[in-house]
Amino acid sequence: MKPGSRILAVFAVLVFVCMFNLTLIVPSVKELIMDRFDASATEASLFVTVEMVAYIVFGMVWGAFSDRRGERRIFITMGFLGSSVLYYTMSLAPNLPTLLFVRFCQGAMTIMAWSLIMTLVLDMTERREYGASMGIIGTGLALGLGLGAPIGGVLGDTDVLLPLYVASALFAVCTVVAVVFVKDVPISHKPESILRAISVASSDRRAIPPYLFSFAERFSAGFLVLLFPLYMAEQFGSSPAERGTYLAVFLLPFAIMQYPFGKMSDVRGRRVMLVGGGLAYAALFAVIGFLDKLPVAIVMAACGLLAAMLLPASLAMLGDISPKGERATYMGGFNAVGSLGFAVGPLLAASLSESVDYAAAFVAGGLLVLLAVAVSIIMLRKVDLPEDHRPRKGWQGTRRHREHAR
Repeated sequence: MKPGSRILAVFAVLVFVCMFNLTLIVPSVKELIMDRFDASATEASLFVTVEMVAYIVFGMVWGAFSDRRGERRIFITMGFLGSSVLYYTMSLAPNLPTLLFVRFCQGAMTIMAWSLIMTLVLDMTERREYGASMGIIGTGLALGLGLGAPIGGVLGDTDVLLPLYVASALFAVCTVVAVVFVKDVPISHKPESILRAISVASSDRRAIPPYLFSFAERFSAGFLVLLFPLYMAEQFGSSPAERGTYLAVFLLPFAIMQYPFGKMSDVRGRRVMLVGGGLAYAALFAVIGFLDKLPVAIVMAACGLLAAMLLPASLAMLGDISPKGERATYMGGFNAVGSLGFAVGPLLAASLSESVDYAAAFVAGGLLVLLAVAVSIIMLRKVDLPEDHRPRKGWQGTRRHREHAR
């Protein structure tokens, strides 16, 4: 393995741990919050919500701080160390308000670490390899999300606080790994101020397509995680194990195809991956509620494949359009909007499951994804990407390249 590939693998493992710990606690929420503090289901749901709120609030803020200082390493290390301390502190919380406050602070620290790792990957990668590199990181992200919950369930059966201790220990290890392996890449240009960096990243219309694809991909993931098991249980009487298997049919292709599709986006271009994959993904998502068990499995696998087309290509596009000195702020915006999608997805799924049937709920979810993709397509027509100026086969592509060169 080349040195550059080794460090990318290390970064993918660090992102894996962040996403793994995100879902590690979820299976034990009832015992950790409802039973421990005599809380309602709504109050228990805030445990997940406040972390997403911290991601949304601080994603772009930490990115702007990092850009202004021209450093990533110190923030990544602080993020992991703070997360480790705060996960352990949650085990000591005497009441629910204290627990939720600590959870919010932990979310702020964790987004600092993983968002800036993703930024550093773009900093150290050549443009022609953005998609492949982000595909490696996306693999770590997807595997972490997929494996955290089942392993967390096993740990929670042993001791309700054990998932918190394990998460704290894993982040402590990540702190050491960050100190040893994370190195800053020199950045010549820095924003004039933190507010200026946030303003530029927030108002840049070129960033709208990758932001919207981030929202659509994570919204659909949160929507599926909540609604699909309920659908399988009530529609087909599926057991918990069978429901988990069907989710794995989606998650495994989503994880293992990140790198191949990311690399393909470097060769074929971002637009074709995002537009084609996004439209097909929205269409298949919308029909899940009309299918029998075998077709559902096939469509879930296809959705996993199509989702794998979206994440690395949208991250690579973000690298294409973001100025290097303000890239962490753009990445913070990307992850903040994605976190908003992940927070909205389960809420909308729960609401629809109570007000309409499952088929209509999946159609509504698919239409929202389609709306995000449609707006992105419109905006993509106004975005100038490096792929627009590559030589193409045939006299038209050659003439266009010559004209651009002149």
